[in-house]
Amino acid sequence: MPARSIITFVEPSRGVEDATDLALALGWAGGLDARVVVLAFPADVTSSASDDTDLAKVRATIVAQAERAGVPVSVVDRSSYAYGIGEVFADHLKVADFGILTGRRGPLVGERLLAQAAIFDSGRPLVIAPRTGSRTLPRRTLIAWDGTHAAARAMQDAIALLPPGAEAVVARVTDDKALRMDQSGIEAAHHLARHGIKAEFREIPRSGRDVYDALLTAAHEAQCDLIVTGAVRHSPIHELIFGSVTGRVLDGDCPLPVLLSA
Repeated sequence: MPARSIITFVEPSRGVEDATDLALALGWAGGLDARVVVLAFPADVTSSASDDTDLAKVRATIVAQAERAGVPVSVVDRSSYAYGIGEVFADHLKVADFGILTGRRGPLVGERLLAQAAIFDSGRPLVIAPRTGSRTLPRRTLIAWDGTHAAARAMQDAIALLPPGAEAVVARVTDDKALRMDQSGIEAAHHLARHGIKAEFREIPRSGRDVYDALLTAAHEAQCDLIVTGAVRHSPIHELIFGSVTGRVLDGDCPLPVLLSA
């Protein structure tokens, strides 16, 4: 069943006009005939736009953008600081099809907490939007496959987002020099095909690269416009020493939108 509701967030102090996650949400909602709910309130104590006048201007700008896009929109605003904003976003996301945020490595800690709560506390998928790029629905998707429950959930969540006639590459990153076909990955491609998605399975040699870099290179080579992957929560020490695909995506450097499911 196609997605019908999208949740996103706007930090008032950053300006609505430059909110790439809002732009992507409106663009995809137009293609899906979906509704957008926008949470618009300060994420951190350092945010400046927190009084009623500022929030009213932000609300009016969001509504105007949605009207131009022909997308129904609801705006939820409240004066808030870092504590509790993740829970608020996750609660709204629990009753939506997916969320959209922009990855950031900047000083606003609240925005990072927002993304983590959305991924791990909502039970719903989250798309991390690139800062630039197309706002149209993806037509060709790279689905990262490692046989885990998170990868399976991400693949299933992507089905509601992909339009009829879409294509997918199911990609498994392997360290093996002699590549062995992954039977579950082949079956994943068959599962997508049963949903009307033209899919193929590929083994991607890691070749000493980070898994994130291997996936991104494979996505570019396959001319994909979306990456789909399971999300895993690691300890801060693990992230510092080894890194992770989830952490790299949340840093906001990926030039393609990435759908994460936990």
